[in-house]
Amino acid sequence: MSTHKKIAWESWNAKADALLTQTETEVIQEEKNLFDDSLEMMNQDLLIQAPKMVYTPLGVYPEGSHLKPSDRWDCWICHTNFAITEEIVDTLDNQIDGVEALKILGKYSFFIGVAKLFDILDVRKDIEDTLCVYTEEEVLHSDEVRVTVDLVREQLNSKKYWSMFVSPEGELDYVVSDEMDRDYLDGLNNLLELKNLTGGIVLRSSNG
Repeated sequence: MSTHKKIAWESWNAKADALLTQTETEVIQEEKNLFDDSLEMMNQDLLIQAPKMVYTPLGVYPEGSHLKPSDRWDCWICHTNFAITEEIVDTLDNQIDGVEALKILGKYSFFIGVAKLFDILDVRKDIEDTLCVYTEEEVLHSDEVRVTVDLVREQLNSKKYWSMFVSPEGELDYVVSDEMDRDYLDGLNNLLELKNLTGGIVLRSSNG
């Protein structure tokens, strides 16, 4: 694990709008390509034009359908640098307010539809704050990191209060004290800020 977890957001509604604003010439050309040479020889007035279809992550819809995802929701394709597990799917589906549609597109991408009465900025922050975090198991992923953390923890246990930050890259920082004083609390806040900024975990003594 060498990089902070992150999500890149791509507006599906913007992509859908671009598809639907093609010029009339482009549309006619696309329709002509669907016919073979024999049909092109027929009188165009006798041809019955098929309705234009829109291909979406949730299926195919007629262009004029009000059930298209882009008409029902604020839709986004999300790209991650971490694998989308069943636990993440459950979190998106059941724990994030505003997510009304969900489709897993691949190991590192998914599609969501945000309900109309929710602000995408709030939903986006909620998703990033929930998914872009690390478990202790993920941070202590290698024997080398785990051994180093255990050695430092043994040394810190001589103090009543200690907190240790472990970054996703296995780097350590810590604060110790015999009292829950201002210096210790300031140091702990710095570790928590590091955690929020770069990911990782904060381990603490039984006393806090």
